Amino acid sequence: MKLILKYIENNYMNKITIEDMAEEVGLSQSHFMKYFKNTMGTSFIDYLNDYRLTMASRLLISSDSSILDIASEVGFDNLSYFNRSFKKKYAQTPSAYRKRSS
Repeated sequence: MKLILKYIENNYMNKITIEDMAEEVGLSQSHFMKYFKNTMGTSFIDYLNDYRLTMASRLLISSDSSILDIASEVGFDNLSYFNRSFKKKYAQTPSAYRKRSS
């Protein structure tokens, strides 16, 4: 699990597929997904997106980059999906989060 979490930490900004991760740790995709869910209590994709949103929240506070640039920088290639996901996690839009935090 440490290997998986370290990989996410170092590569979250890139496209990461379940296939990539399963190959990285030498498991089939189905075994990898089951192992991850049983160990972490959440799916790999949900964990990865949550990690990306956490990194985005830090960037919203610490940088002047546009929301589009931040979304892209943390690995989201769809701005509306990023906004929806961010709002679901933080109960506010990225711009409201940035304003409130400054």
